[in-house]
Amino acid sequence: MNFDIDCLRSFLVVADTMSFSRAAESVGRSQSTVSQQIAKLETQIGKGLLSRRKGRVIELTSEGGKLVQYARRILQLNDEAYASMSDDVLTGFVRLGVPLDFFGRDFTSWLARFKNRHPMVGLEVEANQSENLQKRSARGEFDLAFFKQETGAKLGTVALREQLVWVSGPNYSPEAGESMPLILFPEGCAYRRVAVAALKDHKRPWHLSFVSPSFECLKSAAVEGMGITVLARALVAPPLRIVRHGLRLPQLPTVELVYSYGRRSNARVVSELAHYLADSLTTAGSTQAAPVAS
Repeated sequence: MNFDIDCLRSFLVVADTMSFSRAAESVGRSQSTVSQQIAKLETQIGKGLLSRRKGRVIELTSEGGKLVQYARRILQLNDEAYASMSDDVLTGFVRLGVPLDFFGRDFTSWLARFKNRHPMVGLEVEANQSENLQKRSARGEFDLAFFKQETGAKLGTVALREQLVWVSGPNYSPEAGESMPLILFPEGCAYRRVAVAALKDHKRPWHLSFVSPSFECLKSAAVEGMGITVLARALVAPPLRIVRHGLRLPQLPTVELVYSYGRRSNARVVSELAHYLADSLTTAGSTQAAPVAS
């Protein structure tokens, strides 16, 4: 069985926009043609890809979510192969917004590899709190923005779901009854919002110990024993350690790392970058070694 590249491309746009009409506009086909392409994929697979209600796309099925990941990789290789044989050089300028903790990942290496492939693409990157990124993206202030949301919030296209954990430095050992000193990003950060809500629900005393917009500053504060912080599990590496449940610390939920499009002045460049970064996040998340818990 061979998947049709055009069908996969239409499916991916539907998955990203949750709209047949916007997908049809993006790929230059009629809405009925896009619907037929999705139906063809579902017939090939023998399973539904989209949950719909009254003709509207509600969400991806589990099979649809799985196919999205493969479709991105297939289309990326297809487009790279075409570009290598073509004089059609990718050009343009992208204003990109990312969460503050992206600089605790291999983000700069990912951007460097993208630039090596597409040297004529210009990038302007701003790191900010997720709440600000989401609101400003909705106002069109970014071409592309990644941000964190509570699981199921449907504010953007899900690139990765991550488990949040309590994190400390190697020598931190608070007393069970004392107020918990927190090391956090500024207000507007999804990690901060989740941590504070969990402690309040658990009736655990807490106070702010250290606040900074810099991931490296937060990491240093935790390593030096200034308190406890909350991070995605994938961001925890020695000398940071995961704090086990106990000390009256509540279980933390998962959050979703999502992206959304703002201005679409250069749709092809923005789409290429979005899919590339989403793939990089997924690959990094699946290969991340589990950190040693304290």
